[in-house]
Amino acid sequence: MSLPHPDFEPYDNVGRTTEQVTAHSENRPTVDDLHRWVAYDAREFSASLPIGDAGHSISNWTQQVYRARSAAELNTVAQAVLGDGHGGLGELHLFLEAAAEWCERNQEPGFAARYRQHAEELSALGDQLAYLSEDHLASIYRRPNRSAPTRPGPSVAAPATPTAPTRRTSR
Repeated sequence: MSLPHPDFEPYDNVGRTTEQVTAHSENRPTVDDLHRWVAYDAREFSASLPIGDAGHSISNWTQQVYRARSAAELNTVAQAVLGDGHGGLGELHLFLEAAAEWCERNQEPGFAARYRQHAEELSALGDQLAYLSEDHLASIYRRPNRSAPTRPGPSVAAPATPTAPTRRTSR
């Protein structure tokens, strides 16, 4: 007996994707079937989620990249997204770790290991992106005609010190 296959009638392959035809012949659901079934089974839980599109906040940061006019501004945006563990990349890492813990609690060690592996790969990617950002800034600030703001060199006079004596604060 085959699985109920809501995507098409048996032997009617006109307009069907290769995945649909293969899934039917192998007596398994398509990826679209799985997603549709999950959406149905989790409809009450999904309705209680605070946001519909978790990636929306990253989209906002991507728009900020387009507004950046210098490497310093690009780095500021990149650090907000990729930065010190509290950016988007760090939050995604925490999500993958939480998913691994959930799988462990629910006796799915194989999937837990896969989530953890992706979390480790994400950490390695984060390190590589940090190096890329540092290299980018180093190359910008070493150029003679850089787009980054100029720093005062040794020929620039230091600001004058105040002539009035400084007062100590009373404790």
